[in-house]
Amino acid sequence: MTNEAARLRLLYDVGCAFAAQRDLDELIPLVIEKCRAVLQAEGAAVLLLDQSRQELRFPYVADQDADVAERLAELRIPPDRGIAGAVLASGNALRIDEPTGDPRFNPDVDRTTGFTTRNLIAAPLQTRTGSLGVIEVINRRGGSAFTDDDVDLLGALAASIAVALENATLWARLNASAEQLRAEVGVLRRDLAHRDRFGDMIGTGPAMSEVFRLMESAAASPITVLIEGETGTGKELVARGIHTGSPRASAPFVAVNCAAVPEALLESELFGHRRGSFTGATQDQRGLFEAASGGTVLLDEVGEMAPAMQAKLLRVLQEGEIMPIGERRPRPVDVRVVSATNRDLVAEARAGRFRDDLYFRLSAFPIHVPPLRERRLDIPALADRFLAEAADRHRKHIPGIAPAALDLLVGFGWPGNLRELRNEIERAVALARDGETIAPGHLSTKLSGVGTTDDVEEPAPAEAARRTSSDLRDARTAFEMDFVAKVLREHKGNRSHAARALGISRVALQKKLKDYGLS
Repeated sequence: MTNEAARLRLLYDVGCAFAAQRDLDELIPLVIEKCRAVLQAEGAAVLLLDQSRQELRFPYVADQDADVAERLAELRIPPDRGIAGAVLASGNALRIDEPTGDPRFNPDVDRTTGFTTRNLIAAPLQTRTGSLGVIEVINRRGGSAFTDDDVDLLGALAASIAVALENATLWARLNASAEQLRAEVGVLRRDLAHRDRFGDMIGTGPAMSEVFRLMESAAASPITVLIEGETGTGKELVARGIHTGSPRASAPFVAVNCAAVPEALLESELFGHRRGSFTGATQDQRGLFEAASGGTVLLDEVGEMAPAMQAKLLRVLQEGEIMPIGERRPRPVDVRVVSATNRDLVAEARAGRFRDDLYFRLSAFPIHVPPLRERRLDIPALADRFLAEAADRHRKHIPGIAPAALDLLVGFGWPGNLRELRNEIERAVALARDGETIAPGHLSTKLSGVGTTDDVEEPAPAEAARRTSSDLRDARTAFEMDFVAKVLREHKGNRSHAARALGISRVALQKKLKDYGLS
């Protein structure tokens, strides 16, 4: 095939390819490789203008030296420097036969790559809305210079590439909007399903007053917050309160439990993935960081994160950008990161299980949430709140809690904190009859150490006969709820271990936790 025929064939193939293909990450590398071959050049590259950062980058490079291509991919240059900057500013193609003698030539690129530019041609990627970047072809093989015909061919290719880039950008925006909506709907559904039933936070004592003071300061600032406290103290409520009081309140709040997501899936869950990047990735998926754009991401149980993920999270915090699995270029993200942990991360860092640099990034503003045993004055109000919610779920009218039962609630140590108190009230409501006040006999024996039911009024024989089956069902449910909660506590919230101890599958345990309001 003659050189002229090869050029015409290239233009025809490019036009057909752009008409049929919207995935530029696959298409443009093929185009510039063909362009390099037809123009008999050592290298070719597309430089794109990043308007937000005001820099030119090299996302697409074809070079006979793979090391040069790799160094170029990492390079960023100001858009007003070099031959590319001149082409971008003028909107006209250029042919430079001796770049080193041209005042517009930027030698920093050659110094960075170790490459020597002997001659080049460059053309702008122009669209109706402005310049997207530049296409360059470097060093004609054989020692000869490029010709005016080469410049014309490159200009024709540049016009096709620019239109394809513009169309692909519009298509990507439409897809991104659709994916964003799908992701946000999924987040909202999950948020509704997992939203803590505490409602607004309750606390009047000095310990919680300090928490509220710190929350108010954190909400007014973009600072990174680390919420520390025992399991069940309401750390997610603190994070949600900070988000609600911040300028990001109208954007999504997304919580992810780092301990609950398998290590192999956590990266995809947080940062997303490209179709085909791993087995089972049948379509592109946006991660939670992008779903929470403009809002807040809570990384619960961040101390459970594997070392490899810790390094990737640190990069996100430092650079403000994520790298979805299978992507070659990072994506900027605008989210506030709040973390929560029940571990001593200082001790974890000393033991080498948690990165020091990540800890310092996350703990710029620590908030310690006190355990329930340190805020006993709040227990009556919390118990009333949980009682109202539980009675509504069980469709019972429960007038209140007897003083003797309340004394037991206030005096107990609550190792499981708010979650354990809520479970205890749920169990008591399940045992109580409609219209009956919660008495000590409705509470589990761990609170008093005895299993008396002296304070519970016995029903009349006829009424007892009528209610025997429902009472037995409630009692069995209450016992199972109490037992499941106890086993879960013994295994420190690890659901896989608790399921094995109970002799049931993890899925069955998840269903029980959901049914009993323990999730």
